Amino acid sequence: SAAFFSWGLLTQQAVCEAKEELRKLGITGVADPLASSGWHARLWREVGGFRISASDIYHYRPVSWVKVTVGDAREGVQSWGLPAGTTESDLKKEWAMHLSWPPHSPETVGQDLLQIWPGRYVVLLGERRDVLAGEEGVTGGQAFNEALDRDFERIWGTSIPRWPGETDEETYQRVSDLLPNCQGYHGSQRDMETAK
Repeated sequence: SAAFFSWGLLTQQAVCEAKEELRKLGITGVADPLASSGWHARLWREVGGFRISASDIYHYRPVSWVKVTVGDAREGVQSWGLPAGTTESDLKKEWAMHLSWPPHSPETVGQDLLQIWPGRYVVLLGERRDVLAGEEGVTGGQAFNEALDRDFERIWGTSIPRWPGETDEETYQRVSDLLPNCQGYHGSQRDMETAK
């Protein structure tokens, strides 16, 4: 059960701070595709007042704080337990994807989720170390961080409780407005290539 609880350092205070920033962006929902027990989704709903979806690939959870839909999030956002009637257009305008410590390589789930997420905003809970220093312990791994840096820009962050010497934080990333050859475009690199 340690795997289900050892990373949960998102605090009520951090959610309160984040709520103010996310509301300014028009965000009314938070999707957590790596929800585990659903604790973070519960915080986003109860403290933040957001609509939520929570899903996870693992069937077993010793405690479930909210309803967690079981499924592989990489199969598409329709498997994330979103409220009935939620459209891709809604996700683009009103939802943020919450990623809490996506695993590092060789696991690719964090990077995979960045690629399928149709929305403009990502909330990342984890550390952002120098990815050139190597893979060990880097949230999401080097490929995840490169994709995040390439396709998104950091727009806000706050410190969270962390182990001494660690650099964990909560950051809010927006689809980059600075993509090459696309002034003012608000979509992913994949959307740009599809639009060509």
